[in-house]
Amino acid sequence: MLHLTYHELELQNARDVYRVSRAQFEQHLTVLRGLDSAYCKHHVTFDDGHISNYDLALPLLEKYRIQSIFFITTEWIGAQDRMSVQHLRELLVQGHQVESHSCSHAFLPGCSDSRLLNELQGSRRRLEDVLGSAVTAASLPYGRWDRRVLRACLKAGYTQVYTSDPWLSATAREGIEVAGRLTLRNSVDAVQLRRLLTAKGLTRARLQMPFRMKQALKVCIGDRMYHRVWHAFANRNEYVVSTSYEKQ
Repeated sequence: MLHLTYHELELQNARDVYRVSRAQFEQHLTVLRGLDSAYCKHHVTFDDGHISNYDLALPLLEKYRIQSIFFITTEWIGAQDRMSVQHLRELLVQGHQVESHSCSHAFLPGCSDSRLLNELQGSRRRLEDVLGSAVTAASLPYGRWDRRVLRACLKAGYTQVYTSDPWLSATAREGIEVAGRLTLRNSVDAVQLRRLLTAKGLTRARLQMPFRMKQALKVCIGDRMYHRVWHAFANRNEYVVSTSYEKQ
């Protein structure tokens, strides 16, 4: 069962491929409600803490009775277009989870040991201090990780981390549970989402192929170079449902 990730929502269609319209988001929620009740509990997630998650997404989540996880970059709390501490507290009251997305949204594999631990440990402590609720999960910025990052997550007090591999089922690595997520772009309509969530056998294998090819490219050119290339071209082209999903 796939975990889904959203970033910003908009009232209307947007040029940025990672900004999903409110109407499109509602269509996605209707697909989830019609498939499996398990999707209604913590399989819809949000990264970064954008205010649209509160203003636009939250009313629809309540309408369709779907509990979500909101991964928050703590240095952005209360900044322009970001949720405040009060917004985060309201999410908890309404039954959602609030978890960590690092302190500054740094590229974690490139951090020094000390900064890596601070990004992970500092964000967890900040959220726990202001919310009075345990923080045990982290969404890794850009979905990037390696064994050192996982060991740092464990040391920082997390029991679960989420990556950008949409096909990765929850599995234990380096003593911590690692799970993948599918980042939704505004090119994915309700029909395509249903196809992604219900695909089996050869159909599922075909949908996985672009992501596996991307992983192979990373090995060839290195994660840092791949990240720079992706960042330069992420919003220059239209994407179809079979392409890989990157932003986290």
